[in-house]
Amino acid sequence: MEEARIRLGQLADEVGEGEPVVLTRRGRVVAVLLSPSEYDRLLEGDRRLARQELEERLSRAREAVAAAGLDVSLVEDAVKAARRSG
Repeated sequence: MEEARIRLGQLADEVGEGEPVVLTRRGRVVAVLLSPSEYDRLLEGDRRLARQELEERLSRAREAVAAAGLDVSLVEDAVKAARRSG
């Protein structure tokens, strides 16, 4: 970390060139510097996984509602209501 403080400008240049920089303290990783584009890519991946997980849960909910003999549109109505309250 001390070296990072001294070389911050150089490290920013490295990150800007697409190279992540790993910061350590006493041999333990404490932070990783990323370019804005790499950070955005990671966030988009997280969003994509969250959407995928939500779709899987909704699919299971639809199946459970149908198995209970109820109208599956109840799930869609609940989703719409949640989005409106959002």
